[in-house]
Amino acid sequence: MSQRPSFFLTIPTLLLALVVLTVAGAPTISAMPYGAGLRESVGSAFGPPEADPGAGPAGPPGEEGLSGGGRPVPEDALEGYYVHVSTAEQLVRVYLDGTEIRTLVCSTGTADMPTPLGRFAIQNRGEWFFSAKYGQGARWWVSFRDWGIYLFHSVPIDDRGEVIPEEAAKLGQPASHGCVRLSMDDARWFYETIPEGTPVDID
Repeated sequence: MSQRPSFFLTIPTLLLALVVLTVAGAPTISAMPYGAGLRESVGSAFGPPEADPGAGPAGPPGEEGLSGGGRPVPEDALEGYYVHVSTAEQLVRVYLDGTEIRTLVCSTGTADMPTPLGRFAIQNRGEWFFSAKYGQGARWWVSFRDWGIYLFHSVPIDDRGEVIPEEAAKLGQPASHGCVRLSMDDARWFYETIPEGTPVDID
């Protein structure tokens, strides 16, 4: 009876060793968290994570992460949230524990109906309103003076709840009746994020 060549005995051993080495050196995908955490974990294993398409580019006003344009945060507002509105720049800057976390393009009051200046505090809020007097309303309102009179809110909507295009186009310039207008997305973020009692400075 002829003897089987020795390479038939060594091939299974080599294959087994190759599998063991490959598995030992590979990242453990199954142990990674699901959802957004998965993207970050995979990114750390295979290169930098891709930008979140919902976050938008870092840099233009209205996106998170902008800093450096506002004035120093007052000593009494270094803890928690703090909001600064610049009527000259038509920008709202939001700070958390002294660090700027978001900059929002706004529209403050016109020369005939100016936004009040000074120190205020966040009061009550609501999901929408409509003023028959002005023929427009807004979504995601947050009061900063007189409990529902002077507000942060979205760009104007009509009586059907639709954005009024010509009013929305004015964002970034004085256009309101004294309130602080924000984009629809920014207004909702502000409504959902900024707690009652947060100090607000407007200059």
